[in-house]
Amino acid sequence: MIKFLSSLRLFFAICLALAAAFVYQTLFNRGAPVYGAPWFAALGALTAVNIAACALKRTRTASAHFLLIHAGLVIVILGAFATRFFRFEASLPLRTGVPSDTAYAGDTAYKLPFLVTLEDFRLEYYAEPLGRITVEADGSRKVFDAREGAVVEGPGSASIKILRAVRDFGLTAKNEVVEKSPYWHNPAVQLEVIANGKKRKLWFFSNFPAMHAQALPFDIFYALEQAEIKNFTSAVTVKPASGPEIRAEIAVNKPLRTGGYTLYQTSYDPAEAGYTLLTATRDRAVWVVYAGFALLLIGVLLWLR
Repeated sequence: MIKFLSSLRLFFAICLALAAAFVYQTLFNRGAPVYGAPWFAALGALTAVNIAACALKRTRTASAHFLLIHAGLVIVILGAFATRFFRFEASLPLRTGVPSDTAYAGDTAYKLPFLVTLEDFRLEYYAEPLGRITVEADGSRKVFDAREGAVVEGPGSASIKILRAVRDFGLTAKNEVVEKSPYWHNPAVQLEVIANGKKRKLWFFSNFPAMHAQALPFDIFYALEQAEIKNFTSAVTVKPASGPEIRAEIAVNKPLRTGGYTLYQTSYDPAEAGYTLLTATRDRAVWVVYAGFALLLIGVLLWLR
């Protein structure tokens, strides 16, 4: 049995199976990741058994670096299983000024050992977004910048004047138009259109391009260019059960580690500028993986010496 489990043929067969799984996951899979499937876990366990059996077979004659490298590989695989079963991960939704210590994983709520308050949320764009208006009629097209006060000629004798442009369109209880946030979540432009002897004041929205399609003798579209988001950042205050408060900024590639947990910036709500979604994680078994990599590194250094 040991001879079979420690054979190179078994090792290469496992490697081929893993390679096929990675290719399938990367190129073809559109459902749940294969990494959580029982058969994939079985491949990982069989890999660890194969490596351990190979090392045990040569314990008496093997060099130190051989044993360390094999032991490191086995411990890394075992650590991956440990982190899978003991890892905590839940979503932490926050709204500006409202402290919360409740994270959610599916339908289950968890209490964190600290309160988190969202003080501010910021979006960064690669470049300043640019509003553009397109007028189409009888196969012709005219495109121009949405600059307030500008007047352009439309099809025929039509005239189009830009009255107002807003980044994040909102309405008050009195039906007044306001900017809900400084970000381009719901960009809109108000136009005064004079066509066929009629004057109309209409709002056009980038998110709803088909509005007023039947109200005018030609088509008008409002679109946003250069609106790619570079980063989004949450400025938070963390208040533990004991000890001083912590003020920090959490960005996509800048997590916050506090109280044994790590808080990651995950998402936000384009419809609400004062909302952010963080992910709270805790991995108590990660030290097993680190220990395996440490043994693996020592073994490689001894081998290269």
